[in-house]
Amino acid sequence: MQPKTDVKFDQATFNRLKRTIRNMSLGKKTTLINPSFATVIPDEVGLQITNKCNLRCKHCFQWNDQGFHNALDKAVQKEELKFETLSKILQETSAVKSNLYLWGGEPLCYSEWNRLSDALEKDPRWTVLCTNGIDVEKKLDSILKISENLALLTSVEGFEAENDYVRGIGTYQKVIKNIELLLDLKRKNVFKGEVSVNCVISESMIGKMYEFAEMFEEIGINTLYFCFPWYISETVAKDMDCYFKKHFAWLRVLDEGHIPSWHSYQYHLQIDTINALIDDLVRISNRKWKIRMRFQPALELEEVKGFILGEERAVQNKSRCIGIVNRMNVLPNGKVTVCKLFPEFEIGDLNENSVSQVWHNQKFQEARRILSNGLMPVCSKCVLLYLHGV
Repeated sequence: MQPKTDVKFDQATFNRLKRTIRNMSLGKKTTLINPSFATVIPDEVGLQITNKCNLRCKHCFQWNDQGFHNALDKAVQKEELKFETLSKILQETSAVKSNLYLWGGEPLCYSEWNRLSDALEKDPRWTVLCTNGIDVEKKLDSILKISENLALLTSVEGFEAENDYVRGIGTYQKVIKNIELLLDLKRKNVFKGEVSVNCVISESMIGKMYEFAEMFEEIGINTLYFCFPWYISETVAKDMDCYFKKHFAWLRVLDEGHIPSWHSYQYHLQIDTINALIDDLVRISNRKWKIRMRFQPALELEEVKGFILGEERAVQNKSRCIGIVNRMNVLPNGKVTVCKLFPEFEIGDLNENSVSQVWHNQKFQEARRILSNGLMPVCSKCVLLYLHGV
C-alpha cells in the first residue's frame, strides 16, 4: 500500500526506474540458472564512509544505548573509508556509472568530504546522501557542486518536540532551517537535486502523521518517507545466531564474547499502538498528495502488526534478495560486506583488491549461492529486500 500522488516522473527519474527494473529482472532470471550470478560491475555501491556521528539518536542501531558501535574499539568508532580506496571505487565503477548511496555514521562528518565532492563533480553519477542534516549549511558549497545528480535524504522524526526527543534538543530547528535553505536555492535553480525527508515512525508521532505529511507537502519537498522501525526481536536474533553458525561458519566463527550486530535492532513500537498507526496509514492513503509520499516498506494493512512485532516472515511476498547480485556494500574499513547492515558478513578487502576481484571472489559467490535458497531470519526488516528483492 502506497499513498497516491500528483507527481509525474521526469525523464531522469523514469530512466533510473527502468535501470532498476532491468537489473532486478536480470538478477531474478539469471540466478535461477546460476545462483552465484552477479552483474559484471555492481550497479549500485553503498558507501558507509564513516562510523563517526555528531548525534546519538534513541532509535539508532549503531549509536543508541544498545547500538553495536558502543562495543567497538575507540579507533574503530572513528574509522573512515580511506580516500584512496574510495577514489579507486569511483574509478573502477565509472564506466557503468554505478549509483552511490552515502551513509555513516553521518556522512557529512567524513574528514575527506570536500575531496569526495570534488571527485563526484568530475565523475557525476546518481548519488543519494543519507544525512541528519545538521551540517548541510556548513558543507553547502560542496553539496551544491554535485547537486544536479544528488538526492539529499534528511532525517526528521516528527514535529519539534517529537524529533528533539529522539535526536537531541535543538536539532529540529537546525534541520528544518537547512531543508528550507536548500528548497529556496532549488527555486532559484542553484541547488538542482532532490530534497527528501525520512521519518522513522515513533509512538509519539502516531496520531500526528497526517499533519506532519501536510507540513512537508506545504514546504514542498520531493518525497516524504515514513519508515517502519526495523525491529529484530530477541527470538529472531537468536535464530539468526544459529543460522549464521550453520551456514556461514566457513566465513567467520562468531566470538562467544561478541554480540552480533543484529541484536542491536531493538527499537520498536508497542502492540497497543498498532490500531492507531493503521488509522494514520489509512488516512494518509485516502487522498492524493502534491509530493511523493511513501511507506517503507509498503505494508498492506494486514501486514502491519507482524512487521511491527518483529516477526521473521517477510512482507510483500518477498523470498529472495537480488541486492547481492547488483549492489556492493562497503564499510568504513574498506571491507565489503554481503549485507549492508551486518558487518559480520565481511567478504573482501578493497584496500588490497579491485572492485571486480572482490565482487566476483569465491567467498562472495558462495554467499550468493547460499542466499539463493531463501531469506535469512533477519532479512524481513532490511529495506534492501524491499528495494532489491523478488
